[in-house]
Amino acid sequence: MTTNVERFRASDMTSALMQVRQALGPDALIIGTRSYQPAGIRKLWERPYVEVFAGRGAPSASPASPAAPTLSAPTVAGAQAVGVVPAGAPVAVPAAPRELFSGSTSDAALDEYERWLQPRLSRFEPRSLALVGPTGGGKTTTLAKLAARYALDRGERVGLVTTDTYRIGAVHHLQTYAEIMGLPWKVAQDPPAMREAVASLAYCDRILIDTSGRNFRREEARRELLALLAAANPESVELVLSLTTGKEEMEELAGYFQEGPLTRVLLTKLDEASSIKKLVTALKVFELPLFAVTNGQMVPDDIWFPGARQLAQAIAREAVTVDA
Repeated sequence: MTTNVERFRASDMTSALMQVRQALGPDALIIGTRSYQPAGIRKLWERPYVEVFAGRGAPSASPASPAAPTLSAPTVAGAQAVGVVPAGAPVAVPAAPRELFSGSTSDAALDEYERWLQPRLSRFEPRSLALVGPTGGGKTTTLAKLAARYALDRGERVGLVTTDTYRIGAVHHLQTYAEIMGLPWKVAQDPPAMREAVASLAYCDRILIDTSGRNFRREEARRELLALLAAANPESVELVLSLTTGKEEMEELAGYFQEGPLTRVLLTKLDEASSIKKLVTALKVFELPLFAVTNGQMVPDDIWFPGARQLAQAIAREAVTVDA
């Protein structure tokens, strides 16, 4: 039997595999995959994407069928998680049960995971937001990714403000991003300067505020941050937290902001985390909705706004693979 191969394109592998499942059903076979990353200045207007080649029935070596490469373990696991069969690929073995998620990828289990995650995700996109958090969390790079999302993808007018005059090169870091994207930017070292900066950017569709990473064990640092936030009066305050942070550190940080103005969490460095389970831990510790996840340093690409089902699948399919 021959296979009519179809091509599916999406921004990430999970979305592409879901398209395969919806179009071809559970009997679909993954024939091959490839990814595209724009190079150089093309990154400013082109988005990376993945392509999945799939069909019904057994694949054949016909001119219409692309050669079937060896599929990566994440692709295999992702295909099996959404009920698609990778042609000639390894078989995923479910991981050991987790504290919250059992590791099962059955429809019933995924429904349960999705119900838990749904109220813990936020898609509200405020006109003004501030990023706060400890040092090393990636606030400035994350701000640049959000700016690119609004300015380059949507064509909105975006203004940037930084208060980070403590870290060497921090202002230049933001300035570089702002100049590449052609965005206005301001420096605000104290509350009066913050009020002036926000007022001067009132014409913008979005105002994104980058704060300095501070040692929040110091009461003075917390007071300074609260004063700056009060002057800026953003619609949303995002706690930017690296997923390499330990649970005890998370709990300590949550204590500092117990009476604070936090709106949501924005989790970074998923690519460096030991397990995606750290994301679940953060949601439980802070009891705040999740806005986004970053998974690399590339601007503007490495930021993820997962849906509840998509995130449930990613958590559930953490598995080891063995040869079939």
